[in-house]
Amino acid sequence: MCGIVGGFPLSAQDNMIDSVKHRGPDRQGARVFPDGMFLGHTRLQIIDLTELGDQPMGNEDQSIWVVYNGEIYNFVELRRTLEEQGHQFRSRTDTEVIVHLYEELGEQSLRRLNGMFAFAIYDQPRARLLLARDRLGIKPLYYAYQNGVLVFGSEIKSILKSGVISPRINSQALYDYFSFLYVPHPMTIFEGISQVPPGHYLTFDLRTRALKLERYWSPEAKPATMPYEALRETLVCTLKDAVKRQMISDVPLGAFLSGGIDSTILVGLMAENSHRPVETFTVVFEGDGIKTVDERRNARQVSRHFGTNHHELRVDVSNIEDLFQHMNHFDQPFGNPTSYLSYLISKETRRYVTVALSGAGGDELFGGYPRYRILPYASYLAFPPKIFGDWAQRLLRLIPENYDQPLIRRAKLLARGLGQSLPEQYLRWTYYFSDAEKRRLLLDSESLPTTRIIEHYLSEAGPAGDADLYKRIQCLDLKTFLADNILEYTDRTSMAVALEVRVPYLDHRVLDLSLQIPFKYKIRKGVTKYILKDAFSALIPKPLRRAPKRGFCPPLAQWMDNHLDRYFDMFMPQEYTKRVGIFNWAAIQELRVEQKRRRRDNSMELFGIIMFDVWHRMYMN
Repeated sequence: MCGIVGGFPLSAQDNMIDSVKHRGPDRQGARVFPDGMFLGHTRLQIIDLTELGDQPMGNEDQSIWVVYNGEIYNFVELRRTLEEQGHQFRSRTDTEVIVHLYEELGEQSLRRLNGMFAFAIYDQPRARLLLARDRLGIKPLYYAYQNGVLVFGSEIKSILKSGVISPRINSQALYDYFSFLYVPHPMTIFEGISQVPPGHYLTFDLRTRALKLERYWSPEAKPATMPYEALRETLVCTLKDAVKRQMISDVPLGAFLSGGIDSTILVGLMAENSHRPVETFTVVFEGDGIKTVDERRNARQVSRHFGTNHHELRVDVSNIEDLFQHMNHFDQPFGNPTSYLSYLISKETRRYVTVALSGAGGDELFGGYPRYRILPYASYLAFPPKIFGDWAQRLLRLIPENYDQPLIRRAKLLARGLGQSLPEQYLRWTYYFSDAEKRRLLLDSESLPTTRIIEHYLSEAGPAGDADLYKRIQCLDLKTFLADNILEYTDRTSMAVALEVRVPYLDHRVLDLSLQIPFKYKIRKGVTKYILKDAFSALIPKPLRRAPKRGFCPPLAQWMDNHLDRYFDMFMPQEYTKRVGIFNWAAIQELRVEQKRRRRDNSMELFGIIMFDVWHRMYMN
């Protein structure tokens, strides 16, 4: 992995490079071209550890240049084809393949790449810059254009360091953040700074200063073209090949092992492709109220099953105020507390390896989330008048929250979707503040409703009458929950400690296949991920095949009650809150009272407010 920065017209920008040096601590390079184009790079050495792999990297005649962050897993085959076409290579890197493939195919080369990537290609003969991001947004890429100057970078902080943009809050992004607890692409929290969306590329003409954003890939809900047996066998072959490709590395490599289905299959396939024991890592969290994420028992069982060299990394989270500091790695507010656990795992794992494989994406592809089970009933739940849902919520609030009994919370979530349209149901079942609640919380709430984002992606995924509703929701999850939440915190927390995390389930071939698999093969008789478990049953120890899903989340409600609630008294008193001018202080107090009296678990909502304030102090003060 690496960090990339650059822009036009810019002089050398050492401060931009320094802002992403944590992403690539091994080497760094920069180049300023005569016409004013600037490219900068920080390198984490993974393949070809020599200086021949340094960037910016050019082609034979130095007319095409690239700075690149990521891994191309089919680079060996692509290189072989390019050499047959007469291209000459100096290094063994996948980076050089990108340069020569672009020479042959231009932007069409993106369709040939299997991997995770964000890169900038400077095409001198055509006087243009191309910024590209992988299909699912595994690797980040931001840009800003103001007063004729374009700047880009792997992280927002590099753009802020350029001096081109002055930090101002995007009011629409702020409004949407409090529904999702992340900022949905292509927006960022900063006015004037955007993300290159997943599956897109941006071209910039240096002569006319014109920007053009194009999409080259999008997930599509597809009808099944194969019977069940053929789908199952194709899944086995495709995922096996994805894992084999992603094990290529010139540095130590291992895997995160939770003991769940996704990581168990992943480790089993790695063991099949390794001549020595696989290095596996499980974090054992210690501290108050952390038993809910204790994974050691299942992980130990999987480790024994495959004979891995297993590491249990003990981390004390009793002083959870430390989690505030990891917000600096995000650049914009992020309210999912799992990011803190991910940061701790990455930091400990990096002591042993430079590359770790992760089971991220398995839930989205194969129906692992509990909300998928109620999708067949969504239309029936939308039928009653909305007032019934309001009454149900009021009645359910009379039942105190029980943090050890998730059924109560799920019943309350279900009631929030009664009488609502599908986009509103999705928001209420999956996310947090409603539009009405945001109007109460935020002093300036004159923004477009957040349902517009859900409506847009659902319309892209297929017609409203599509019988396989799950596929439409799957496409929606890939573009929102996966891209802006899971992949966001995976990249930020791992790259904060220079650990490369690879995600074999998100090989685009596995993804395309999953979009053909009917819902009835993913959830059958109440069993989630049915086809995945069936396809790899030989790899899964019997006691784990029907083990209930355990989300990787900290005990936030307990943390809020025992530790975090005092943040509001210490750092967000009424006078301060009024001076900042973003929140209605009284609305925050109402949320706190409901939490303390256990009328409703508002811990995620309150945590989202805290993390916004932490971010605001870091970046806006």
